[in-house]
Amino acid sequence: MLTKQVYAVERLGPLLVQARDNLRQLKLGHVRLKHADGMLGLPEAAPFDTIIVAAAAASAPQSLLDQLAPGGRLMIPLGGGEQTLRLFERTPQGIVETRFDGVRFVPLLPGVA
Repeated sequence: MLTKQVYAVERLGPLLVQARDNLRQLKLGHVRLKHADGMLGLPEAAPFDTIIVAAAAASAPQSLLDQLAPGGRLMIPLGGGEQTLRLFERTPQGIVETRFDGVRFVPLLPGVA
C-alpha cells in the first residue's frame, strides 16, 4: 500500500456509486469517496501531500493549491483545445509550476450532477 488514506471527489452521482461498488469488491477500505464539486477539493480533509486531477481546467483552481501541504504536489491538465500536464509544488519559496507533455482530458466542470 502506497498510502494509509486516499480521498476522491466525484461530481457525477452514478460514477460515484459505481466507484464505491468497485472499491468494495476490491476490499479497498482506505479510499474515501465524496459526491462534490471537484474544483473545490476537500478542505475538511486537507492538507494533502498529493492531489491528482483527471479533468482539464483553464487554470489551476486556487482552492486546490490552498489545500497542498508543505512539499505537496498538484498534478492537473490545463488548457482547452491544447492541453498540457502541469505539476504545481508547494515549496518554502511558494508555488513552483512545471510543464509536461501535451495531453487530452475531459473538461473540469463545476458543481455536482
